Amino acid sequence: MAAPNIHSSGQPTRSCATGMRCPSCGQTFELTETEAFCPDCSRCLDVTYDYELAAERIKGLGLSERPQNIWRFEELLPIMDASAQARVGQYSGFTPLIHAQRLGAELGLSNLYIKDDSTMRPTLSYKDRVVSMSVARLLELGKSELGCVSTGNVGHSVSALAAKAGVPAYVFYPNRLEPTKARACRALGARVCQLDGNYDEANRECRRLGAEVGLEFANISLRPFYSEGAKTEGFEIIEQLGWQSPEHIVLPAAGGTLSSRAHKGLIELETVGLAQTAHTKFHIAQPAGCAPIATAIISGDQEIHPVTPTTIAHSLAIGAPGDGMLVVDAVRQRGGVAATVTDAEIWAAVDLLGATEGILTEPAGGTSIASLFKLVEAGHIGADDVTVAVLTGNGLKTIEDHPDKPWLMGIPCHVDAMRDALEQLREGATAGVGA
Repeated sequence: MAAPNIHSSGQPTRSCATGMRCPSCGQTFELTETEAFCPDCSRCLDVTYDYELAAERIKGLGLSERPQNIWRFEELLPIMDASAQARVGQYSGFTPLIHAQRLGAELGLSNLYIKDDSTMRPTLSYKDRVVSMSVARLLELGKSELGCVSTGNVGHSVSALAAKAGVPAYVFYPNRLEPTKARACRALGARVCQLDGNYDEANRECRRLGAEVGLEFANISLRPFYSEGAKTEGFEIIEQLGWQSPEHIVLPAAGGTLSSRAHKGLIELETVGLAQTAHTKFHIAQPAGCAPIATAIISGDQEIHPVTPTTIAHSLAIGAPGDGMLVVDAVRQRGGVAATVTDAEIWAAVDLLGATEGILTEPAGGTSIASLFKLVEAGHIGADDVTVAVLTGNGLKTIEDHPDKPWLMGIPCHVDAMRDALEQLREGATAGVGA
């Protein structure tokens, strides 16, 4: 198997990556090879590391000397070329971990925290973590074009981060998405193509297209590297809690990359001696209209049964999740559970989060919060347990889909009319007014 010509600046990073491995058959590959999937098992390859070396290097460089971005623990990330790493992700990561006291009071939880990736730079989504790895890998390979298949947020990240790196981006969307997301990609300089098919159909055909024309896809052909970016979510949560791993982490699931790789990240932190994380339970949140991973966890199935998505949580609408069984295995290893919620419950949770914590999240984040309620009601989370709910995207991207609420319109600009309007607003009696 011939290795490609890897572009290199000659300056290495502190990465301790050693190669790639198939999680099913154990076949190994060099980092210089371009396979994303095992040729025998068709499983996505996993990056491997020298953890003893990583522990030494981490110990040798103090926290004060490290950047507050996704490259903070580059020893446990797969990019070897310093020039590629320097061109992307410098402003991504280290998003706030917020003690959600008012929302916690609604749930009866005294130690509820929100990991708020809705503030992520540059595109207000967790996807900036994973796409940064893909773009860095693209540069490392010396390639000059980047594609993606997306339900929304990946397209934004690819568009922005490819623009920053100076490479053209091609975004392929399925048939159901918020129009503002496609417009944002175009505004960021990407070429956008909307397909007449759902995400799973689009993903399949993009994989074929990439193989035929040689176009690298951020979340397909570069997936082993893309996936590693999700570990930074776990790294940050543990550090921001003072290197104390929480009792519970609630994560929304689509393709399964975030939860499966955050699980890997926590294991790695323990392996290199930074934190004790084995007790942390992972709980998966999915919309009832697209819950193949949650269904497998709840039913005890040993495989994922694909579904046709029917949910307003478009960023979670992946009916055949590529990393689905990795998530199931992670949740079972950690003693966690799963919850599914209706679209109405999702929107109600979006509104409650906004009203209590002043955070506007997209439906994926609403899925996390709505599921949190069900987990508490079922007794899976105790009142004093340290619990982290992950928000993956910003509600400004999906606000046009939000169910409209009555509001006062056409009120005369005069103090008497305004006084009457204020009384109505105070009483919440706006139904039917200003239609």
